[in-house]
Parts: sequence; structure tokens; C-alpha cells
Amino acid sequence: MSAVAAATRAPYRTGLAAGTVDVWHIGLPGDGAGAGAVRGLPPLLDARERARAAAMVSERDRTAFTVARTALRDILGRYLDRDPAALRFGAGRYGKPYLEDTRLAFNLSHTAGAALLALAAPGPVGVDIERITAADRTTMAERWFAPAEAAAVRAGAGRAGAPSPFWAYWTCKESYVKALGLGLTHPLDRFEVRFAEATADAAVFRGGRRHDGWRVRRLDLPAGYAGAVTVRGPLTRLRTWSWTPGAATATRPEGISHHG
Repeated sequence: MSAVAAATRAPYRTGLAAGTVDVWHIGLPGDGAGAGAVRGLPPLLDARERARAAAMVSERDRTAFTVARTALRDILGRYLDRDPAALRFGAGRYGKPYLEDTRLAFNLSHTAGAALLALAAPGPVGVDIERITAADRTTMAERWFAPAEAAAVRAGAGRAGAPSPFWAYWTCKESYVKALGLGLTHPLDRFEVRFAEATADAAVFRGGRRHDGWRVRRLDLPAGYAGAVTVRGPLTRLRTWSWTPGAATATRPEGISHHG
């Protein structure tokens, strides 16, 4: 274990029983952030990650990528009790990353200003976060969503004081196809998301029949963001955490409230 990695290993609560999903919120630098935003981060990225960051045109994107990948390695290293700088990632057929020789599944999603990392054992797991904008997404929903979902987005388009239902549908659908390991190669209109009454849960239907075995849940995030997580198997406990370099802060460790 490297001296730098050892110095940054704070005592996280990392035990993951079957049915437990941990979701980590990672703050990312916004517009105007420069190289100073990564100063003090432990040097955990490998040569390929550093080259990928260097190839990005925008300094904001380079900084956000570096922070997100540092958080990913730091958190995974703690869960696995391994040197985070020594972790080696593989990728599935459609690009979803994984770690070999472990039953810990993970998925990372990022948007402007924030990222989410979801972990489950054994998984698979998928997560999505989006920054909510005021743009009308009705046309996009009609193109990409199942008919009932598109109709719900149309109905909510003129509703004042509430975000469009587009964001709840999009993040649930994205988290589901990411859990499958297919990403957007899987057409979003081939399945339908239906929300449970008065809860944050959702269900996936194909051809009118519920696709059992998967659990989808909307996440309660800071204002201006929407997110969801999907896991195969039971979801009996969802713990949420906040990441900062070298430390961990529990936010809502016993559950999550309705959002969206």
C-alpha cells in the first residue's frame, strides 16, 4: 500500500449486506474552476486516466474528471481494503467498467457540478444523475420514451412550480439500462417505467408485463438535480453518503425520501 493512499484512508462504514445499496454524492467543481480545484488530491489516477484527462479541451471537464475518478478509486479502495492507486479496471462489451476478482459492483454517473457512485454486492447496479434545466423536453420524450411516459411528460410540461416529470423518467430509465450494462445501446422506448404511489420506487414493464428481479428507486438530491438507482435483487436498505478527500460524512444513512 502506498504511503499517500494509507494517509488518506479514513474509517468509512463499508459493510455491504445483500439488499443494501450505498450511494455516494461527490461534489464536482463548476465553471471557473481551475487546476487549484484538484490541488491536495491524492495522486491515485493511473497513466490511462491521466492521459484521458489531458485530452479534454475544457479545463472544467479535466478537473471534474480528475475529482470523480479520484473519488471512485478512494471509495472502492476503502470498501475492498486495497491500495486505491493499484486498482485495475476492466470494461464490459458496451463500456461499463468493473473490477475483477471482487463481488462488489459499482456504477458512476456525473453531470454539471455533481457525481453519484452506487455500490452493491453482488449487483449489478446502475445509477444516473442529471442537472435539471428549464428546457422543454417534450419532443425528446416523444422521440425516445414509451408512449405512456411521453404522455406524462406532455401533461406535466405546463405545470408551474415543479420540475418536468421528464427528469424522473430519464434518470430511472438510464439507471436501469446502466445496471443491465447496455447503456443507450438499449432503446429507451422498449420498456416503460411506472412510479409507485407515494414512494420513491419505480417498476419496469416490458410488453405490459412487469420485469421482476430489478429494483428502481428515485433519489432525494439537492435542489436542481434528479437521480435514480437500479439494482438486481432486493433493495431493503439504501444508505447515502457524501465524499470529500480523506473523509466521509453520512448524510441519510438509514434511508432516502421521495423525490420527483
